[in-house]
Amino acid sequence: MTHPVLQCEELRKNAMNTGDVESFRELFDPAMIYRHSSGVVDNVTSYLEKLISKKVAYSNVTFSDVTVITPEGSHQSIALVMGLMRADVMRATGPDKIQSHYQATWHQVGSAWKLLAIHGAPLK
Repeated sequence: MTHPVLQCEELRKNAMNTGDVESFRELFDPAMIYRHSSGVVDNVTSYLEKLISKKVAYSNVTFSDVTVITPEGSHQSIALVMGLMRADVMRATGPDKIQSHYQATWHQVGSAWKLLAIHGAPLK
């Protein structure tokens, strides 16, 4: 069976590729924290501001080697997604390429899944 957070991850990837801020708003939990592979930490407001102001623009985003981990038993309202992310990024300082391991923490709120945290680590 395919876990519903995989569809959410696909929506997140598409939002990154298109700069779709409204999709991010729908996917993010208000408490979301994003620790980038560079070590920079964003919350929902600061991350969306970077996208809106075009300080950061992603393209060619891919996720691969994706694994979903959920707790055993009936309490499965948390899902960890681990994988590899590759992307081209345009920043104020110029173009960059990202290759990183990532872990995304999703939690279920009613019938929806919300992104609570992302942690990236550079791929060596």
